[in-house]
Amino acid sequence: MYSPALVLAVLTASLYATSCAADPDGSSGGSLSPLGLTITTAQGKVTGTQVLPRVRQWLGIPFATGARWTAPTPPPVRTTTLNANAYGKSCPQLSSTTTDYYMEFAHQQDQLDESEDCLTLNIWAPATTRPQNTAVLIWIYGGGFQFGASALKVQDGRYFVRDSDDLILVTINYRLNIFGQPNAPQLVSPTTSQNFGLLDQKAAIDWVKDNIAAFGGDPNRISIFGQSAGGTSVDVYAQAYPTDTTVKGIILQSGSISGLGDQGSPTLDSAPWETVAAAVGCGSAPTPAQLTCMKGIPSATLTQAARDAGIIFFKLVTDNIIIHSDWATRFTTGNYLKVPTLIGTVQHEGDPLTVGGELAARGNAPATITTLRADILSQLGGTCGASTAASERVNNGVTTWRYQYQAVFPGISTRQDLRAFHGSDIPIVFGTFASIHTPSAAEVGLSVYVKNAWSAFAKNPSTGLTGLGWPTYNPTTNTLVQLGGVENPTGLKLGSPALLDATCSHATELFGILTQLGDILNAIP
Repeated sequence: MYSPALVLAVLTASLYATSCAADPDGSSGGSLSPLGLTITTAQGKVTGTQVLPRVRQWLGIPFATGARWTAPTPPPVRTTTLNANAYGKSCPQLSSTTTDYYMEFAHQQDQLDESEDCLTLNIWAPATTRPQNTAVLIWIYGGGFQFGASALKVQDGRYFVRDSDDLILVTINYRLNIFGQPNAPQLVSPTTSQNFGLLDQKAAIDWVKDNIAAFGGDPNRISIFGQSAGGTSVDVYAQAYPTDTTVKGIILQSGSISGLGDQGSPTLDSAPWETVAAAVGCGSAPTPAQLTCMKGIPSATLTQAARDAGIIFFKLVTDNIIIHSDWATRFTTGNYLKVPTLIGTVQHEGDPLTVGGELAARGNAPATITTLRADILSQLGGTCGASTAASERVNNGVTTWRYQYQAVFPGISTRQDLRAFHGSDIPIVFGTFASIHTPSAAEVGLSVYVKNAWSAFAKNPSTGLTGLGWPTYNPTTNTLVQLGGVENPTGLKLGSPALLDATCSHATELFGILTQLGDILNAIP
């Protein structure tokens, strides 16, 4: 007997194949209505396109202006209509050989047109023939706060909105690396944050609140979600704005504020800034003249100097303005934005960076030891942080759901040592797998299921997932939602969070094992 879920997946795959055969962009080839494409925003009119019969699209809408190392401000008012039919430029990127491998593995190696004039957002909304006044989901991309862009094909929102009634999807750009959080001593201030990328995210959310009704969205039903650094950003938002009234729900995918490390005094890691400044001829002393000089250096020169110096990370600044030194205590005591929360990780978070790191350093990735190291990193860097984030919310009475994504699809996991890896869930959440390969029936079915779940949460963060049979999270009972596992490839199976989290209390021992494995790896010829 075939399960109902598998039958649904096969039918969905058949419909998808028929759709693609009719029109390569996934539309049916029917007539496209031009209605509702020119929208008036606070800065002027924008005209979009109807990319699918059920979906309207606007790309590259400016939500703010941000001169180098200054807080974002509202964009200027336009007197002409903006033709919003192409992505805006991506913010300058900083990568390493290891993260280059990661982007290849995660199907995020798109060629990007970079510029500091990058504070734009993209909107996908239902066609005017569909119900309006929809819930709104705002996506914040990952990339360790060093790289990432809203223009990546795997984050195209058209399929999400095509398959989800009562939903608008928004994706945003924000500044990264030395431009997003420079850690410049000259910019330290008790009242002004130099976490410019995080300020960009807040400016984008505020712009959506003020303008989304004109696109058919409900400004009183906005949720935010993100993956990796995007998930951390969402959690930071909850910590930074505990009395916020805009965001009604949050989704953390493979990221939380726990990734920022232990609490402590306000910190500034100025070494990368000083190294880059010296390399480009601005001197190593943190003087006003050095800052003036750095402002005049081309962006590509700064990022190349960082990469040449082996700098892979400009850290967020604990400034007691956006990121508070006592953030951990704030979450324990309930001093944060307590809105319904969906928290999850993928089963093998550590696979791509472990494999990529070994390929970058050695040119190979020995199978057994790579898997062992990745499993420990997955536990410490993914599972345990999600466990803490979920439990703290439950302890403070916040409606919480927790999941683990377990699916492995050969077209996404292109190597045997890449299982359900960090970022492998993105094509499933967005339904963009066809830009990577021809999907299987199970892949299509799981994507439909996951999109429905995320959409249900966005529509009603308090109860939406309950209608799909998801239990609210309890660390002591079988309330861990396992997605795409071998026992239900196109849906969920409930599991024990206590079993998953059993080793989290042994972090010190696990780090010791990780060190031993590194020694073994280094001894391999």
